[in-house]
Amino acid sequence: MLARDLAAEQLRRRIENGELKADSALPSERELAEMLGVSRMTVRVAIEQLAGEGLLVRRPNRRTLVAGDKISRSASFMSFSEEMQARGWRPHSVVRQMTTAVADVAVAAQLNLEVGAKVIYLERLRFADDEPLALERVHLPYARFAGLFSFDLAQRSLYALMEQEFGVRPVLAEESVEAVLLSTEEAEIFGVAPGAPALLTRRITHDSEGRVVEAATSLYRGDRYRMALVRRR
Repeated sequence: MLARDLAAEQLRRRIENGELKADSALPSERELAEMLGVSRMTVRVAIEQLAGEGLLVRRPNRRTLVAGDKISRSASFMSFSEEMQARGWRPHSVVRQMTTAVADVAVAAQLNLEVGAKVIYLERLRFADDEPLALERVHLPYARFAGLFSFDLAQRSLYALMEQEFGVRPVLAEESVEAVLLSTEEAEIFGVAPGAPALLTRRITHDSEGRVVEAATSLYRGDRYRMALVRRR
């Protein structure tokens, strides 16, 4: 086994056994080199490897943190707000953009609308307590949800508003998930280093009548999320 792989394995074990605690700053490269008995260059490569695995988080200010405990996104259909509240965390959002737009070919196909139909575009950065966890971009049919502009989407759950104010109950979501790397702009939004791992989901949501109510893409921080599935044969 190469020295870099041995160093990465030693760091991985120290993280897993709690010697290097979640959300704590990693010791300096010099300290780690002395601790592991390898060169600083080897330590640097090992850190990059573990950052790629989501065990470490590189910050723009050059600090490296041990990743916090990951949140398991289960196959159950819950909103972000419901998931965070179930964990005892306070969900809230920063609305980065909320405007009317015209459906292009892709959005029209997802929402079962005519090309050029009026839609609502909503982009929110989702927080648990004060930590940004997800960047959500949503398209909604304007004809059904024009009244959303009267509500504060920074503090309210979109799905709760659909039910309580519009009589629309989201009941089914078709969702795909893929692993991606954050762009420079996306990483800056989350306060992590460019190229950090993330989960990209694409979701089409239907109401109790089978009508499409939402087409959404969401970016979840890879250092804070894992997908948990239950499969039965």
